[in-house]
Amino acid sequence: MKLTIFQENLSNCLSITSRFVSSHPQLPILSNFLLTAKKNRFKISATNLEMGINCYSGAKIEKEGETTVLARPFLEFISSLPAGKTNLELKKRGLEVLCDRFKATFPTTLPTDFPRIPINSSEKLTLPLSLFSQAITEVIFAASIDESRPILEGVCFQFTGKECRLEATDGYRLSQKKLVLKKEQKQMKFILPASVLSEIIKLKSKGELLEIGLSNKEKQAVFFFPDIEITSRLLEGEFPDIEQVIPQSKETTILFDREEFQNAVRLASIFAHESANIIKMEVAEGIIKVSANSPQVGENQGIVEADIKGKPQKIAFNFRFLLDFLQVINEKQVLMELNGSLNPVVFKIPGDKSFLHIIMPVRLQEEE
Repeated sequence: MKLTIFQENLSNCLSITSRFVSSHPQLPILSNFLLTAKKNRFKISATNLEMGINCYSGAKIEKEGETTVLARPFLEFISSLPAGKTNLELKKRGLEVLCDRFKATFPTTLPTDFPRIPINSSEKLTLPLSLFSQAITEVIFAASIDESRPILEGVCFQFTGKECRLEATDGYRLSQKKLVLKKEQKQMKFILPASVLSEIIKLKSKGELLEIGLSNKEKQAVFFFPDIEITSRLLEGEFPDIEQVIPQSKETTILFDREEFQNAVRLASIFAHESANIIKMEVAEGIIKVSANSPQVGENQGIVEADIKGKPQKIAFNFRFLLDFLQVINEKQVLMELNGSLNPVVFKIPGDKSFLHIIMPVRLQEEE
């Protein structure tokens, strides 16, 4: 293998690919990049067996070839080089790198030991990339991080006609987002790990459309971007029926300013850290009282004006759930629907039927 590539292109490609290198590899080879030079394209691959990536860059290929190098030192060295042409050549003693006045040689291992990253697909979907990324942002934070329930670590996709419904839940909260598609899609349902989707939305792709390939045989999905392919295993199991959790009635509706309420919750959180992250809310007479207290820190109370319809309510939340939700919503106003202190609380965006979020409240001490 022998090639010339611009340091800027190589460094950028390595930086993206490095996020898919296993931090605690089951196999030593998973700590490596797979480097492939073929037909004037240089490909860098990485995988942790759950997800994988192929990142392509243009290069002047003098001799085709393939090898693997340890990812971290190779990335650190390349990213520290000056901008300009960088020469890579595979020799008997390793991969030699030349750039300006700097030279290094990295030990290599056989590419045959590196797990292949299949990009086969039997079904293909096309979605607007910006719409997809925003939808993922609005649901992914509700996915579980508890490895004891793997199915909840994913986001469920359901395609029906021209609608795509995305759902995520950790058992204490859930988010649902509905997308209206221009073209009718085949009816299907699959679950993708939230960890993969979080990497997808980090990519600053120049493309306007995202193509997703599905393979039932390999139980995987492939995301196709210009110069990047990302693969992910599909999660297998029964995803909870979220429609059954959504309350069909409400006793009280509260319309409030998102930034004012977020600030009140953030201030109360200072006093809630020592009391299991619990903050209390009282809703009555056009105001929301947000409070928290702990013997070690003290107590506080904040008042937020709101448009309230229905009966007065008292309720308690884990403040982290509220802040997670409020931080991903860009709208000025939020609508909250209450149905007692122990029932799921629904959050909506006024005039937007495509999104809803539900948080389970915490039992108040006086109710025990």
